[in-house]
Amino acid sequence: QQQQQFQHHQQHHAQQLAQPPWARGAGVAPQTGNLEAAPQSGPPQQHAPQLQQPQQLAAAPSAGRGTGGTPRAGGTGGLGPDGCMSVAALTPYTGRRWRIRGRIVSKSDVRTFNGARGPGKLFKIDISDRSGEISATFWGQSVDDHFDRLEMNKVYYFSGGTVKAGNPRFDKGVNVITFDANTQIEEAAEDSSIPGLTFNFTSIAEIQSLPANTIVDVQGILSEALPKTTITMKSDGRLRSKRSLILWDSSGQDGSAHVEFTVWGERADAEYAPETTFFLKGARVSEWNNMKQLGTVGSTMVLFELPGRPAAGEELRQAWAASGQPSPPAGLRGGSAARRATVQELHEENLNLGPAPEPGQPLDQNGPSSIHRHQITGTITTVFTDRPPYYPACSQQVDDGKGKQRSCNKKLMDEGGGWRCANGHVCEQPSYRYILRARVADHTGVLEVSTFDEAGRTLFGCDAGELAAIWDDEARSEELQLKLKRPYWQRCILNVRSQREIFQDEERVKVSAQEVQNADLVKEAKRRLLEIHTAVGPAESLVGSPKNGGA
Repeated sequence: QQQQQFQHHQQHHAQQLAQPPWARGAGVAPQTGNLEAAPQSGPPQQHAPQLQQPQQLAAAPSAGRGTGGTPRAGGTGGLGPDGCMSVAALTPYTGRRWRIRGRIVSKSDVRTFNGARGPGKLFKIDISDRSGEISATFWGQSVDDHFDRLEMNKVYYFSGGTVKAGNPRFDKGVNVITFDANTQIEEAAEDSSIPGLTFNFTSIAEIQSLPANTIVDVQGILSEALPKTTITMKSDGRLRSKRSLILWDSSGQDGSAHVEFTVWGERADAEYAPETTFFLKGARVSEWNNMKQLGTVGSTMVLFELPGRPAAGEELRQAWAASGQPSPPAGLRGGSAARRATVQELHEENLNLGPAPEPGQPLDQNGPSSIHRHQITGTITTVFTDRPPYYPACSQQVDDGKGKQRSCNKKLMDEGGGWRCANGHVCEQPSYRYILRARVADHTGVLEVSTFDEAGRTLFGCDAGELAAIWDDEARSEELQLKLKRPYWQRCILNVRSQREIFQDEERVKVSAQEVQNADLVKEAKRRLLEIHTAVGPAESLVGSPKNGGA
């Protein structure tokens, strides 16, 4: 009814405009310029102005400036010869009666989640046509209907989705599409005029001037891969791997710029060779401690070669070599990633730790950091074994939020006939996981740390269950002592997290080792030698270098 009233109003307004001024009773002077002849019944000297079309609710976008997704130069809006709208013409006012034809240029994996309405799942794609690109998300039943049948780089007809404004935190376009059970998708014939995967690269130096949540394409070479850490998610207690990669390109005033790129899950578990080239499609800019960083969203693509330009990687490597392979700035990793430090430097920096935020309260972006992360290289001097360095853990399988299963890992309590955890799971026999305290020393001081299962297996060289099996067995006490002494004097690299806490009514700084690795002495020596060369100049200028008569 509202639409009919609007159309009636527009028609009435157009009829009024069609009448000459004298017929509307308006005492105005005749118009000059582009005029039409007045009706025969009117005065011969009066003329009606040329009509204009009434303004529509959603104007068609101008060429190359579509509002639907990311516009492409030369793009056009409106309907094509096949009756399809262009991607750039889609707006939230389009409704559901539209049809587009485009190529899938990116496709994510299926992600599961637990929301307020219960469990759910989704996956994302990016659709490209000659006018631009737009992101689309499939939810619920549409995931089962379409995930397996949609293939990368193929062309499809899409209809039956809802267009809405994009969320800048997760979407790279102004608008995005939501597909549901009513979505219809048909495979279309290949059309070479529809572009495939394209990049619009932003230099690393430019990233520092961009607002947070900007979606960008970036190319760079791996300057440094920080050790992997394991994060416990507050939402459901599951463990996720996290790694920070430092990327470099030749932008900036000094011909060198670095940025931290954070990856999670399988990307964090992967090992990256030195000088690996990265081509990021749809990375998100974030900010921490006034330093811009890069992260991923559901549709982010991480490639190691540029499609169609195999020489791009070699060009990056040549620029990296010509620049002298500069090290990242000292403050680059002071936020979310671990910064190398001595024990003394760690203690000094922890004096400036801010208080831990109250539960449910946001971090004070203008105050001191409440969490510090450091990477320490030191020697294990003590492992506290006045009580068992392990605990009985629940082995019940639970959903990890990504469609996979993981162990509950909550502490079990012995109830006589069985074991029960805080989540109510009942187990006949527990599994055991490490939880222990140790002291680490370097040439500047001593640090006490707490650490957990993965680090414990590295230190003791066995699962916690093996220690638990012989802990109370007097006949195997000698074997137990040998295992307990194994961590002593190991040289390790520890990624530690420092945070203030209240313990027994007293404030203290708790330092937790989230990851422990055996030190690679050769790699560590090369890293320190590179730091020396960077500090004093090129290697050729050093006394004793091969080019100056050295060995």
